[in-house]
Amino acid sequence: MKRRIALAVAALVLTAGCAIGDILEEGPTASVALEATSYVGVWAGHQSSVRYDLKPDGTFTATGVPVAHLGSLHERTGRVGPFHGHGQWKLDDPTEIATPIARAAVLTFDELLDTDDTRVEQRTVKLWACMPTHPEASHVLMMRIEDDWLQRPPAG
Repeated sequence: MKRRIALAVAALVLTAGCAIGDILEEGPTASVALEATSYVGVWAGHQSSVRYDLKPDGTFTATGVPVAHLGSLHERTGRVGPFHGHGQWKLDDPTEIATPIARAAVLTFDELLDTDDTRVEQRTVKLWACMPTHPEASHVLMMRIEDDWLQRPPAG
């Protein structure tokens, strides 16, 4: 009986994840303004295996960071990742944004390492809070970066 329930829950989570993925591929998202506490927690990539863990004390750890999240790092270093590391995070300054409808979480790596643990130059990553405009997924808080979107992984 427990096995059937576990399989049913897994199927439901998989179906919900696919439906949200389909909605995000099809439709736009809207930026949202949030307090720093809303950013705290683990964020997992949809297109990549990245995981950013933003802690309440302003520190973070990251694993599986694709080179696409790191700007022109590949062109300058030849490194392809995925990368891992840690650093400090904060919300950006809204006065630096032309229309401050949303603030980005700015992650500055103190240490950024390639898969072979070679240290690479420090980089900054920005995560933008948004929600899908589609009614079926309008409750889903996400972060956008480059060509990927991040979501809190399912509890379990």
